Amino acid sequence: MSKCFGCGITLQNIDKEELGYTKSLDNKYCERCFRTIHYNEEKKVNVMNNDKIIKKINKLKIYTIFVTDLLSLNSKLINYFKSITNDKILVINKCDIIPDNLKLEHLEENIKNSFDLDCLPCFISAKKDMYFDKLIKLIEKNEKVLFCGETGSGKSTLINKLFDTNLTTSKYQNTTLDFIKIKKDNYYIYDSPGLFINDNKLNDLEKIKVITKKLSEEFTLSIGNVKLKGNGNITCFLNNLESVTSKKEDKSLDEEICCENNDIELDNGFIFVKNKSIVKSNIKLNKRKTIISK
Repeated sequence: MSKCFGCGITLQNIDKEELGYTKSLDNKYCERCFRTIHYNEEKKVNVMNNDKIIKKINKLKIYTIFVTDLLSLNSKLINYFKSITNDKILVINKCDIIPDNLKLEHLEENIKNSFDLDCLPCFISAKKDMYFDKLIKLIEKNEKVLFCGETGSGKSTLINKLFDTNLTTSKYQNTTLDFIKIKKDNYYIYDSPGLFINDNKLNDLEKIKVITKKLSEEFTLSIGNVKLKGNGNITCFLNNLESVTSKKEDKSLDEEICCENNDIELDNGFIFVKNKSIVKSNIKLNKRKTIISK
């Protein structure tokens, strides 16, 4: 049975309400992909769960390119990366939106150390065709490669740029629904469904927003659903739509983190705490060695 070239789902022409529907099995794309490509429509669907995706990746036993972006880097995502048993590399896409004062060579080394990786990550921009050289050499060396990563990380866009293919891409989550195998020249390329890490993942990042704030016990700083109090200065690295508000209130916050030269992980970014500080929050947050400090 043939599969949709855009999302990998098996094509069928029987039930319009089921995934993979197309009027003719001779079509290249299912109706969902066709309407996403031509009308920018979103149709939310149930997708393969993360553990099943990782299990299938490991079963394939081929070189794996794990794609993410700087704001999505967190311990939960890295645990999935580390659970892949194939030879692999961490590729950080969308480097064109990283502020100029964050030097990529420092980020590479800090990310390796902060997350205890075996090798340096690789920064690229699929949108701007930047820094592909290292990645191309790895692909040429391995010939069979699999792309995976968090949904919305831009892996299908990257495959299209590298191999001149036409996988379905969109600003919505979970565009790719099943594994897709492509033969291109001397290469076999696999695209996989995106890992679902964050309900509030923003796919079409325009820039990284940098905001410096001073924490106090008197004012509550709200970043999305996270509330903060404490002492010291913090620098927030957030997506371009994340709201940051400050409100005077006496309500106490129960969770407490002691930080010095640490990052605090958020859903859509992170907070850098340079000087020794106590940060209080409404929910339990994870801290790590900072990825931005020299």
